[in-house]
Amino acid sequence: MMAFGDLRFDRQSVPEELSDIAKWPSADDSGLSSADRDLLRRRIQAITLFIDRQTSLREIGRLTGVRFNDLYRLFERCTAVHDDGRIFGVRALIPYSHIRGYQRTAVVVLSRDGVRGGATGAFAQLLQRYPVISQWIERKVDERGRKNGGRREVLRSLRRLHRDFLDQCRRSGVGANDYPFNQQHLGERSLATHIRRLADRHFDGSAQAAGAAQIGHPWNDTGEHVRKSAARPFDVVEFDGHRIDLRITLRIDDPLGFETLLALHRIWILILLDVATRAVIGYSLALGREYNKDDIAEALQATLKPHETRAYRIPGLRVRAGGGFPSETIPATAWACWSTLRFDAAKAHFAKATLDRLTGVVGCWTDNGPLCEKNERAFVERFFDHIASHFAHRLPGTTGRAPQAVERALNDVGGNLSLLMSLDELEDVIDVVLADYNGEPHTGLGGRTPLEAMRFLLERGSGLIQTLPIARRSTLCLLQEARVVTIRGSAKRGVRPHINFEYVRYSNSVLSSNASLIGQQLRVYFNVKDIRHIHAFFMDGSEVGMLTAVRPWCFSQHSLRVRQEIFRLVHQRKMAYRDGEDPVEAWFAYKKSEATHHQRSANDLARMLTDRAKSHTTGTAFSAPPSPDTLPQPLATERQRQSRIARPALRLTQIFTFS
Repeated sequence: MMAFGDLRFDRQSVPEELSDIAKWPSADDSGLSSADRDLLRRRIQAITLFIDRQTSLREIGRLTGVRFNDLYRLFERCTAVHDDGRIFGVRALIPYSHIRGYQRTAVVVLSRDGVRGGATGAFAQLLQRYPVISQWIERKVDERGRKNGGRREVLRSLRRLHRDFLDQCRRSGVGANDYPFNQQHLGERSLATHIRRLADRHFDGSAQAAGAAQIGHPWNDTGEHVRKSAARPFDVVEFDGHRIDLRITLRIDDPLGFETLLALHRIWILILLDVATRAVIGYSLALGREYNKDDIAEALQATLKPHETRAYRIPGLRVRAGGGFPSETIPATAWACWSTLRFDAAKAHFAKATLDRLTGVVGCWTDNGPLCEKNERAFVERFFDHIASHFAHRLPGTTGRAPQAVERALNDVGGNLSLLMSLDELEDVIDVVLADYNGEPHTGLGGRTPLEAMRFLLERGSGLIQTLPIARRSTLCLLQEARVVTIRGSAKRGVRPHINFEYVRYSNSVLSSNASLIGQQLRVYFNVKDIRHIHAFFMDGSEVGMLTAVRPWCFSQHSLRVRQEIFRLVHQRKMAYRDGEDPVEAWFAYKKSEATHHQRSANDLARMLTDRAKSHTTGTAFSAPPSPDTLPQPLATERQRQSRIARPALRLTQIFTFS
């Protein structure tokens, strides 16, 4: 008979889950001596017969040489719980192996100067006698990585923790002549060892204590977590953003013909890469400290639409033979949708608008992985390394991989901003770099280029891929969002019907002439890059029409972000504009004055000018862009000014440097 947990049983009552020794943790005998190897083999045979229950205990002892009195003891050792959470299994049968630590029974005597030792197991004995102290230590170790009020406390020093430990011992009733007070170092070293052992039980806490800036995600090897493999083009697409390690400039004209160079803060490139063929199927550039859901929508929209060939401003810049983008070189991939999109856990990726666009418009599965885990999106992350080493790090003004990077020191231009690449030049060069990549042989494709691999896989298979419905192509605008608003107005006070959207009134000739509509709700759709006009519908789905912002907000194109910032600056009394003055032009002038000292303001200007340039070439989702002859005079002037910026010509240059 033996004790198993709180129950006593014989060999006939061995649980079913322990009846198969082949499923126990095993042991390797190759490192043992011949005598120990033979003893391990006989013990394994004895336990096997013991569990089988077909052989008597005395017969087992005769066949294996293991005394039948030791069989219950060996089985109890095998079923003890290991530190890894499993039973010891066959590991407990290895000769001279221990399944529990040393347990001290003797009283710890007073230590004397110059005499070391004599206190082995004293700390474990203390924790066993005083469970309150053990629980207090575990709680302090767990609290090291917790946030307090949104802040993570700096790790407490061992000296401070040891002082609190001694106070806890006194409160628990440990006498002055007992351990640890009767030792020279008061148990400080044993406390440090115990804390380190507790912290190492959980890797996350141990890594945080060691100062790790990034912790790998938990290991998963179960079949349910195996990701879908990509067998055909557009089966699986990886998406991520990468900050380009490069300083670039923005050129702005002033009324006197001078050209102002402004250094931009950060430039992001958002890439969608097909896993099966390694082809870059779409991209977008984003200006700002971080990219947001609108930048992601712009990248998705650029990928869904057939790629438009750019008219490069740099003389001699062209795409290599065999290069290009799939949507412009392979007609079958135009308007192609993908089945699964992989991305990490960045906040912009999990925005409701982003997920709605992916599931509602593209109709794909979303496969999100941990943040900053390169192995989860190995192909797009490896491509970013290609961009850095073969493009950004070879140009003047590169920031390199780190402040101490050698490429940063070798390509430093100092304060001479004229040597830096401009935003317009970057847009042209990055388009050629990505197109050339699609036409270069790839080792992972057997020497084929990504475009050749895509053609081969499409021709070998059915050649059918999911595409965007024809009815939705002409009105595709992933930058479009919807809100529900209420029609305001008052016949008594003579206020015509209108809606309020982002602090500005909107209306049209039909809405403003019908007083019966006051109080009803509308669902409005707007392009976040241009909110001068919004498309309104009644709640039953019938169309109201296009609503236009009140003057002067209807003159200059501006995004939702720009309008919100204008009202924030006015509220903070940092910017002001007179009645009738275009507030967007006032914001532009304010940002231009700030851009000489703050790179973030330069990025805001670049983002606005880029949005205007794109809308002038592609139009909006609501209507075709009007001609300059039909525009209001302030907007026509702005359009003409933008066209002068885009036209290459000889200019006078004024350079601002940052101290």
